[in-house]
Amino acid sequence: MQIQTLFLGTSVCKKTIYRTSLLKLNNFFSLPDPFRQDKSVSKDWDRRIRSPFLAHQQSYLFNNLSGFFCQYYDNNPTFLTLDDRAYGVPTPSLAFLLEPVDIINSCNGLLLCQERGRKNSYYICNPVTEEWRELPQPKLYHGIEAATILAFEPSPLNMSADYHLITAVPMLDQSVILFELYTSETRSWRVLATTFVESRDLSFTGTRFYMNGIAYWETTAGKVLAFGLKNEVYEVISLPSDAPTGGVLSQIQGELCYIGASIFLGNCSIKIYAGMDLRLRHVTNVTLEQVSDRFPQYRVLPCLDGNVVMILVENLVCSYSLSDQKIQVVGRVAEAGLAADNYLPYVNSLVHVA
Repeated sequence: MQIQTLFLGTSVCKKTIYRTSLLKLNNFFSLPDPFRQDKSVSKDWDRRIRSPFLAHQQSYLFNNLSGFFCQYYDNNPTFLTLDDRAYGVPTPSLAFLLEPVDIINSCNGLLLCQERGRKNSYYICNPVTEEWRELPQPKLYHGIEAATILAFEPSPLNMSADYHLITAVPMLDQSVILFELYTSETRSWRVLATTFVESRDLSFTGTRFYMNGIAYWETTAGKVLAFGLKNEVYEVISLPSDAPTGGVLSQIQGELCYIGASIFLGNCSIKIYAGMDLRLRHVTNVTLEQVSDRFPQYRVLPCLDGNVVMILVENLVCSYSLSDQKIQVVGRVAEAGLAADNYLPYVNSLVHVA
C-alpha cells in the first residue's frame, strides 16, 4: 500500500487518526484510470489529494529513510530506493529541471541542486511532486570551494514549509571563511557578519549535515565546523585522531555523531563517535555472508534513523541495527556504487516548495 507507507513510523495515536483516510486513498488509487479522471466519480478523492493540509501533515509525520539520491561524477543523478513497492520518484534523473544539475544536499524531503552551467544557480525541488524553484543569485561568488547546506524542519507550525540555505564561502587566497544565508520567507540572500579565520588551508570535501538548528561541515583539516542558524555563531569540533577517514556526519538518538568504517585484512569495524566532543561510543565488527570477495570494499552512507547505520558493501546497501546488531541487505546499486561522488539520504515527502 504505497500511500500508507508515507505515514509509517508515526505514533499509534497518529496512525489511528489517519487510518480511515489512508484506506480511502489506497482504494482510490486501485481504481482504473477512467474512473479516477472522471470528476463526477472522484470529486472527493480529488479534493483530498489536492488539499495542502494533507501534504503538510505527511511532511512532518513521516521521516523514515526512503532511499538515496546518488550521482556518478558528471552523470545525471539516480535514485536508489530501499523498497520498490513503497518508495520511488517519477524522474530520478531530475530531468524536470531546466538544466543539468549536481546534487548538493537534502533535508526532510527537499533536495538542493546546483546548475552545472555558468550561472551556478541553485534549485530547490521536491522529486516526488516534481515541484521546484530556482533561487536568486547570491551576493557572494559560490564557486567550487563553497559548501551549502539545506535546512528544513517540518513541524505542525511550519505551514508554509519555510527553509534556509547556509553557505560557507572561503575567500580566495585568504584564510577567511564568510557565511551567506538564504531565507525562503524573504527569498533573499544575506551575508552574515560572522567570519571564521583558519590558520591553514581548509576545504569542505567531507559530509554536510543539519540537525536541530545547527549546520555541520566536515573539513580536510580533521575538524567539524558547526554553525548555529539562530544565533549566527560558529564552533569548531575536532575529529578524534583515530577516526576512520571517509566517514559521515549523522545523528544517533538525537546526538551528533561521526560514523566511519575501519578496514584491516578484509575485516570491517564500524566506529561511532558521538556527542559534541565526538568521543568513541560504539565499535562493532561487520561481516556480510552474501559477499564472496575476501577483501570487500565498505563505505558508510548517511543515515536518518537514530538506531540504524547504513553501509555500502561492494554493490549491496545494508542496514546495521545497533539494538540487535543484525545486518541485512536492503538494496543494491546497478554500478560500482563505491565510486559515486555523492550519496544523499532522502525521505519521500509531499511538502510544498516555498
